[in-house]
Amino acid sequence: MYRHLATFAFLAGTALYAQTLNTPAQDHAPQAEAEPTEAPHDASNIIHPSQSDMLVGTRVPRGLEWSSPTNEERWRVWWRGIAASPGSYIRATVSSGMSHLSNSPRDYGQGWDAFGQRYGNAFLTYSLQDTASQGLAAAAHYEMRYIQCKCTKVLPRIGHALAFNFVTYDQSGKKVFNWPSIVGGYAVGMLSTQYTPNQKWSAQGIQSGNSAIYFGFASSLLQEFTPSKLFSRRTHQAKNAANATP
Repeated sequence: MYRHLATFAFLAGTALYAQTLNTPAQDHAPQAEAEPTEAPHDASNIIHPSQSDMLVGTRVPRGLEWSSPTNEERWRVWWRGIAASPGSYIRATVSSGMSHLSNSPRDYGQGWDAFGQRYGNAFLTYSLQDTASQGLAAAAHYEMRYIQCKCTKVLPRIGHALAFNFVTYDQSGKKVFNWPSIVGGYAVGMLSTQYTPNQKWSAQGIQSGNSAIYFGFASSLLQEFTPSKLFSRRTHQAKNAANATP
């Protein structure tokens, strides 16, 4: 248990220290050339996310002025996060695969049936964590999407991505401690002992909360650096013109 607490303290300290690499002037500095996106001009209601958003999660692009999400936007982000995007299934697959290799919990044993049980457990836990965190964020009128840094240098962008697991925006656009994400992750981790065999609520809660932060770090870095378009789309006219070229 103490090892998990120390891990959480290290992660939080490292991320918040990394945020100091990004000064307020850099954070709000306009970018010379905005990355093309498929998002609308209103950040409060991103109806059509970009290609990479469907994989790594909904984000507000750096070229788009931030505004607080609408209730409809919150519902869309929640649905994409738990079921409508490949990222949710990849996250559960990676987590259950690691648990399967370490044979944790031992009661599941080994084999495909055991892997299926671990996968179901991981998918349910992450879905509940997302639901709890976003529900608390909605009640507090906090931002639940990832906001790309308006800075251009690599290190400040990394610091911004890591710190955004612990900070977010309130309704007025002020940076605040992201307690809904932290409380939701660790509280659901403790609750998961009700359907995970032979797990102590304290140790399991901290371990599960830390796991959510690990994946949060990876997700934030992907959301910060992944280009909006992953696949190019060629129109029929472009194809015909290419075929007609000798």
